[in-house]
Amino acid sequence: MIRVIGWDIGGANVKAARLLFTDGRAESGRTVRRYFELWNKREGLHPLLQEIHSDLGSADAMVLTMTGELCDAFHDRAEGVAYIIDAVREAIPGIPLYAIDLEGRIVRLDGGEADLLTLAATNWIAEARVLASRQPNCLMMDIGSTTTDLIPILDGKLAAQGKRDIERLAHGELIYTGALRTPVAAIVSQIPMRGVICRIAAEYFAISADVYLALGRLTPEDYTCATPDGREKTKEGALERLARVACEDSKHLTAGELHALAAYIAEKQLQQITEGMLHVLSRIENGLRLPVVSVGIGAFLGEACTRRMYLTTCDPPVLTDSGSVTLSPCAAAAYLLGQALSHG
Repeated sequence: MIRVIGWDIGGANVKAARLLFTDGRAESGRTVRRYFELWNKREGLHPLLQEIHSDLGSADAMVLTMTGELCDAFHDRAEGVAYIIDAVREAIPGIPLYAIDLEGRIVRLDGGEADLLTLAATNWIAEARVLASRQPNCLMMDIGSTTTDLIPILDGKLAAQGKRDIERLAHGELIYTGALRTPVAAIVSQIPMRGVICRIAAEYFAISADVYLALGRLTPEDYTCATPDGREKTKEGALERLARVACEDSKHLTAGELHALAAYIAEKQLQQITEGMLHVLSRIENGLRLPVVSVGIGAFLGEACTRRMYLTTCDPPVLTDSGSVTLSPCAAAAYLLGQALSHG
């Protein structure tokens, strides 16, 4: 038996998956997700990693992906990558540590990393590599709390044109919009209100989690990030925050007006994602015939976009024989390493 932990360390979440392999097959496993503001208290990463490791159990090897190196706790991305690697090593010493690089390779981190930037923002690569082995022709849509990844897979290979984030932004494969943390002011600049078009306050009053909590698409338990006002994660709290977007309070807007406000913002975010899908698929012959695999906390948004484009959908693959773990970046990284060690 081989026990592997995959880490996905972002700026706002730390996610991990522990898989158990026997004869090259992932028999069982479990995942853990913790909201953690790396930019706000980076020294808290070390104890959090220890806590998660204790929760998951011991491992024979670990593999790392990350996006947290971009957060403004660091002067540059290389500093961020180095800090995250060191935090994992120091928090959980004595276990072989690997990482996924920009080429999709599994790299042993033995202290001699030459180019730290090749290890930055690689979580989507791990996920897409595993999906490509299960669904050789598709569009992977991973809609997380903050971003959306759109990765075409053709003939079992990743057909992404970008690797680094700036390239992926330029090619439409990375969209900075997500189901939880996106400020409403990054989705809309104006709203329809009482028969007129009303500009909104460009303030951090409400986020996408408030929109979907108000619409009943997310539960309070799904609202894993901090609220903009530090108050409760309830439908009433979400409506109060959304009202502030129009420089009003919820006592002076009707329930119908607040629901319409949330629905309009949701519609505009769907348009952002749909536009990205068309951008990516437009360069692929018969791209609109590719099935779509939607994953992430915002998978419901991906499914809605897929329906409105009349595309077919495929369920995300289950990675363990027990059915306990489905596709995610941390689980995909663990799966790749577990297979490599089993057959190595």
